[in-house]
Amino acid sequence: MDRRTALESHVRSMTAERVAVLLTTLTEGVVRYARATPPTLLHLLPILAYRPGAFERLTLAHHQVLYAAVGAVEDRERLREARADQGTPWERVPGPVEHETLLARLDADRPGLARVRAESTVADLVDLALMWPDGRNGYHLPDDAIEQFGLPHVPPTVREGLGRLDLAGVRRVALTLGLDPTRERATLTDGIEEVLGAPERVVELCHAARHDVAHLLLGHAFLGTEARTFLTRGAGEPFSVPADGTGDSDLDWMFEHGLLLPPEHPGDGLVMPREVALAVRGAHPWPFDPAPQAVVGVPVDRMTPGGGADVAEGSRAALTALAGADVRLLEAVAERPPRLRVDGLLMKQERRRLARVADGDEDLARVWLEAGAVLGLLTVRLGRVVPSEQSAAWRDLDTETRLAALAEAWAGTEDAALWWPAPEGGSPSRGRSGRARTRWALACALNDLPWGTSTGVVGQRLLAERAEGREPRTGARWLVSAVTWYQPSVEAEPDTVGRVLRALREAELLGAVFGGATTEVGRALSRRCRCRWEAWPHGSPETVAGVRCGLGPAPADDERPAGSRRSPEGGADGGPAAGRGLAEERTEDGRGETGRTRWSGGSEGRQPRRAGDPGPEPGIGSRVKEAGTEGGRSRRRDRGARDGGGSGVTRTGSGRAEAGCGLVGPGEARHRELREAARELFAPGWFGGGADGTEGA
Repeated sequence: MDRRTALESHVRSMTAERVAVLLTTLTEGVVRYARATPPTLLHLLPILAYRPGAFERLTLAHHQVLYAAVGAVEDRERLREARADQGTPWERVPGPVEHETLLARLDADRPGLARVRAESTVADLVDLALMWPDGRNGYHLPDDAIEQFGLPHVPPTVREGLGRLDLAGVRRVALTLGLDPTRERATLTDGIEEVLGAPERVVELCHAARHDVAHLLLGHAFLGTEARTFLTRGAGEPFSVPADGTGDSDLDWMFEHGLLLPPEHPGDGLVMPREVALAVRGAHPWPFDPAPQAVVGVPVDRMTPGGGADVAEGSRAALTALAGADVRLLEAVAERPPRLRVDGLLMKQERRRLARVADGDEDLARVWLEAGAVLGLLTVRLGRVVPSEQSAAWRDLDTETRLAALAEAWAGTEDAALWWPAPEGGSPSRGRSGRARTRWALACALNDLPWGTSTGVVGQRLLAERAEGREPRTGARWLVSAVTWYQPSVEAEPDTVGRVLRALREAELLGAVFGGATTEVGRALSRRCRCRWEAWPHGSPETVAGVRCGLGPAPADDERPAGSRRSPEGGADGGPAAGRGLAEERTEDGRGETGRTRWSGGSEGRQPRRAGDPGPEPGIGSRVKEAGTEGGRSRRRDRGARDGGGSGVTRTGSGRAEAGCGLVGPGEARHRELREAARELFAPGWFGGGADGTEGA
């Protein structure tokens, strides 16, 4: 099946809700374009440059699978070696990649946990139409996948690279490889090409290298990175290396063995030749990290004298302070709406006034204001921030629902400040990688901390130490690595560490973290964020239950919210074995919403899902923990959730509707518009379900 026909068939199998999710990944304004039609949208979906919103939904594991899929195509075509019938390498569309070939490149082709996780990650990409089935047990890739995830330049052959070296450099490489350097240049070139053209000899050279040099060689082979020598070379001039080397012993070793040679374009860089890169890529699998690295924490008893009791009390105090600040700040905004500057940010005197209302805590005031914007509680009118028409409904809500809605809205706040600039300064860009969401990634990482374990760091103290120029501690470095796993686009923005530490401080103000340990509120919030990319409707029953536990006395194990009980085997609550089991946690979610995989202990009833297979939960994050009758009840809840996904209504197992806090923010309102646009643009016959876009039987 050709690419366009396969993509059309894939989109036809979706519901209107899932198509709306795909439309949200397109650039702003595409769907509202007057001439938008299904064929034009199907033309834009396979072009990654038009889908910045798709990148923000991908974890590191998804990125690695895409790199491996493109790498498999490149290896099959000898690293984009141009042929006369294909035109330039940059204009070629990648061919399909087989399912088993892709798993083999990830070293996950054998039965086991690695294969289950790899297939689940591939299924997530299929749900976002970043890969789609070709009808022959393979997948098509986006049109510009090679440009986005392939090698940045066509690597030269060994002969081409040697041709750009001066004679002294060629003799130096020949001598290192055991050839007679006194021969003619043509003879030396033939001999070096014969040595480096043998894959087994290249692998021997890599094994003989030091560990750090071998790591650099893998980067040059898989990613096509250049090694800078700071030796200038003009156009048409031969590349010359001084007799005493470049000053970098590792670089000199790779150059002398012919593993790095000059590229076609002029400059001071060296790249890996094509034959060498193919040999290295064929001998090593592509990196694949299906989960964040395991945390090395400290017992909670070492952080606080009272252990878990102190953590519960600290969370209760933070929630109480947030509840009081919510009332006072809403009254202050209603009484005297803060003014905005020309650039759309709050004036300095207004920020100081709101900070005084929040008991002098500027972070707390900023969290409330930005979360209020996401909730739809606050809006802008005539250059001032004022309560919206939904504020009356907000005042009628109980305290637990308001706190839960604020926590979920905080997790959906972008790094780019809306009204209150962050203390670190600088506004993250919104380029190809989509919106950087450090807070959402941190919330997802909270359940990676087992019960009774702390990172050993406190947000406010870390920020103070960073201001003094100190290096981050071990717990802070783990947090940064976990956040960048859940949201790789965060790493591409400036001051990643500072934004992660600021998000940790804000999580402490929300009662989600205390003393470096995750609280009941944090675990409920983490499960909600992993379930779906947008936590709509805000104020979910599970998060409300976690807040209620945090505000009340410490509950017994049988009184904890669903899914938060401690388990010695580990599980969805982040126990000791969390991240190493086969089963995955499932919570209420709309089909096609982009949550994150949660690996928990146990594998009873869990069957690996292949991308493109029919089933009741094909959406990203739509995982069901099969466990007897409870698995059946979960599936019934999920079907009810899909009927109201993204509409502000969550269905429970009994079919009763839970409306959350009842507020509709700008993001949720836009999603509703896109869902209606999907129903209008795509006729009912496009979808696999009924005319209303619901699932078929």
